[in-house]
Amino acid sequence: MTRLDRYVFRTAFIAFLGTLLVLAGMIWVTQALRELDIMTTQGQTILAFVFITSLALPALILGLAPSALFMAVAHTLFRMNSDSEIVVASSAGISTWRFLRPLVILALLVAAGCAALSLELVPAALRQFRYEISRVRADFVGFIAQPGRFTNLAPGMVFNVRERNANGVLGGIFINDARNPDQVSTYLAERGQVLDTPEGTFLVLENGAIHRRSTGKPDTNVVEFQRYAFDLSPFTSNSDNTIYRAPERSFRELLSPDPNDLAYKLDPGRFTEEIHRRLSLPLYVLAFFAIAVAALAEPRTTREGRGLALAATAPFVIVLQVVSFGLINQVRNNAGLVPFVYLVPVVFILGAALSLSARFRPRMPRAVGRYIDKMAQRVVRATVN
Repeated sequence: MTRLDRYVFRTAFIAFLGTLLVLAGMIWVTQALRELDIMTTQGQTILAFVFITSLALPALILGLAPSALFMAVAHTLFRMNSDSEIVVASSAGISTWRFLRPLVILALLVAAGCAALSLELVPAALRQFRYEISRVRADFVGFIAQPGRFTNLAPGMVFNVRERNANGVLGGIFINDARNPDQVSTYLAERGQVLDTPEGTFLVLENGAIHRRSTGKPDTNVVEFQRYAFDLSPFTSNSDNTIYRAPERSFRELLSPDPNDLAYKLDPGRFTEEIHRRLSLPLYVLAFFAIAVAALAEPRTTREGRGLALAATAPFVIVLQVVSFGLINQVRNNAGLVPFVYLVPVVFILGAALSLSARFRPRMPRAVGRYIDKMAQRVVRATVN
């Protein structure tokens, strides 16, 4: 790379990275708050909370990368036009295509990164996220063994423990089972411990008593025990039978699904949709990049022209985004639309290339241009006054 290439590449890359991190961070915070119960109700540490919620970051980065690239390239070209850097480069004999070489390299790198993320990394992160959430929610000891807290295991089932030792032994156990209104049972025990066995999960209580009260009977039956196994299996979840969705499958599983796979049997079109979503993503990354360079890569000397050029990209971006989502979602039920999934971004890329070569130049309707010009003049007059 020449010094000019490094300068343009560095400027665009920093803008891309900053935009991506800010957008991903903002959305990650909102999504992480939805899993705040991992700490508040499941008794997990802050490190576990950060680790689990961070598994959603690859998917966020993948979804935001095309938009971040578009904004970074548009910002870079707009600023360089404002500082007359593109005009000076053009006056020095540097063609538009030559000036765009570092930006093209950046776009190709982003497209390759998105391909790597979509094919394997994001599905692996989503699978791990699902596993961690299932594991945390199945961690019954971490859920119920919170000293001094009354926990509702199920409607009518309340659990409380006075303390929990480092070795997992629970002290001062109170369980009130009112799931059957006709017979309410209260379990009191000095200590207990949760045990996982092939037959299920049990809370082994020691040195306690069971108080049973029946509707219509004034007396309470008390049964003392030395050891009593309370069955916790109905309140624990088994993550061994987890059915992974198509976005959580590896690309190999999507290409060669098991015919007996329940998810594939229920909706085979979802697998086809996911395959072409991942394969076409790099093309859409390049299409967003092409829209930005087609509008702003040419030398411009007036602020009005730059503003109109930037505003003119909005309809193309919206159309590309809407069409891409619509086509991908329709592929599930209509496999005949698969070629159009790839054709649409290619058309945008070719249109941008023709626009830069001056063979084809889409223009804004004159009425719209005059209206935007009048609005801009009003803003300028209001600002000056």
